[in-house]
Amino acid sequence: MRTVFKNGRIIDPSQDLDLVGHVVVENAQVVACGPDVDISDATTVYDCTGLWITPGLVDMHVHLREPGEDYRETIKTGTRAAAAGGFTTICCLPNTTPPLATPALIAFLLDKSAAPDAGGVFVAPVGALTTVKDGQTRMANLASLKSAGIVAASDEGVPVQDANLMLHAMEYCRQLDLPIMAHCEDLSLSANGQINDGAISALLGLAGMPRTAEEVMVMRNCLLSLQTGCRVHILRVSSWGSVELIRQAKYLGAPVTAEVCPHHFCLTENDLGEFDTNFKTTPPLRTELDVDMILQGLSDGTIDAIASDHSPYAAHETRVPFDEAPFGCVGLETALGVTLTFVTHKGVLSPSETVRRLATAPSQILGLDAGTLKPETTALAQVTVIDPDVEWTFDVKKTFSRGKNSPFDGMNLKGKAVLTYCGTEIYRDALWDSARDHTTE
Repeated sequence: MRTVFKNGRIIDPSQDLDLVGHVVVENAQVVACGPDVDISDATTVYDCTGLWITPGLVDMHVHLREPGEDYRETIKTGTRAAAAGGFTTICCLPNTTPPLATPALIAFLLDKSAAPDAGGVFVAPVGALTTVKDGQTRMANLASLKSAGIVAASDEGVPVQDANLMLHAMEYCRQLDLPIMAHCEDLSLSANGQINDGAISALLGLAGMPRTAEEVMVMRNCLLSLQTGCRVHILRVSSWGSVELIRQAKYLGAPVTAEVCPHHFCLTENDLGEFDTNFKTTPPLRTELDVDMILQGLSDGTIDAIASDHSPYAAHETRVPFDEAPFGCVGLETALGVTLTFVTHKGVLSPSETVRRLATAPSQILGLDAGTLKPETTALAQVTVIDPDVEWTFDVKKTFSRGKNSPFDGMNLKGKAVLTYCGTEIYRDALWDSARDHTTE
C-alpha cells in the first residue's frame, strides 16, 4: 500500500521544512518527504494543492472522563473528537474516577483507545502524581505506572499544596526521567472563586480567583524544578505574571516548559456576558493585559505548546446557576481553528511556529512517538492536512464529543483540519473536496 499526499505545503518544524512537495506513506510509515520524491505507483493519492501537510497534531491536555464519568465523555467519543480536530496523539490527564493511579487502569485506557471503534488516535496516559490513603496525600507508585506506559505524572485536579511533598515527588521523578505536568493553583487563595478577581467579579457579585493563586504555585514549582533538575511542564498558563515567572525560570536554567489553552489567548472576563457557564474555566478568563502577555509569550518562545484542556460536561451539569456550574470547556475540535484565527492569521506565530506549538513541541516535551514527518521515525505515519484559509462556523451541536460546553459555539473561524491520517485515514471533513482523491486498485 502506497499513499501519497502531493503538492501540499509541507510544514515540519522537526526538520525545519516549509516547502511545497509530497509526503509518501508506504506500509503505514512515512518513507519519503520533499519536493522531488517519487510519487509513482501510488495506491491512494490526496491532492493537497493549496493546503498544509503537517505532522499529526498532538494535544497534551485532554480529559477523556472514562473510567467513571462516561456520561460526560467516553474514550470513543473523545478520540473521535480528537481526530476531527486534526489530532493524531492526545494525552489523557489522570483525574478520572477512580484516578489513573494503578497499572490496571493504565492498561484499561490503552486497550480501550486502541479498539477498532475508537477514533484511531494514539492516547498517551498521564499518571496521577499523588494518591489519598487514610486521609493522607502521598506520592503514587510512579515506577509501576511508568512501567505500565505513562508518559508523565500530574497533580491535575488535585494540585499539590505541600511544598515538601512536591519536592520529594520531583526528586523521584528526576530519577525516573519522568516529567511532571503541574496544576499550579494555591487553593487557599482561590477557594470559592468563580471568575477572575477584579472589577468584573465585583460588578457581577461573584467571588474572585486572583492571578496570584496561579503565580505563587508557578513560582514554587519553577524553583523546585531548578533545585531538583526535574522536568516540569506548567499546565494552562493564564496570567501575565506566570508568563514572566516562566521566562525568568528558563533564563536561570530550570527545565521548565509551559502550555496555554486557546480560550486564554482570545477570550477575557468581559466575555462572560449574562453569567454564561460555557465561559467558566479554571484558571478563569482574565484581562486584555493577560491575553497580550500570553501572545507575547507564545511569540518569543516562553510558552512552548498550545493544548485544549478539553473538559466535557453533561448538559444537566452546565445548565445551572453560574456559581454551581463546573469549570471547563470542550476544545478538541476548535483548538486548531481558534489558534489559526487568533494567532497565525494575526501574525503572532508563523505557520511553522504554529505547527511547532501544536505538534512538534508537545512530542518533544513528553518524548512521544509523534510530531514529525521525518521518514521512518514514527511507528505509524501521523499526518494532518489543514486548509488554512477555509472559513467556517463552529456548531457545538455537530461535534463528536458528548460535551457541548463550548465558549466558541457560533464563532466564525478561519482554518481547519480537513484530513487526519494515523496509519490510515481516520477523519475526513465535509469540507474536503473528493475531486482531490485518486485511488487505484
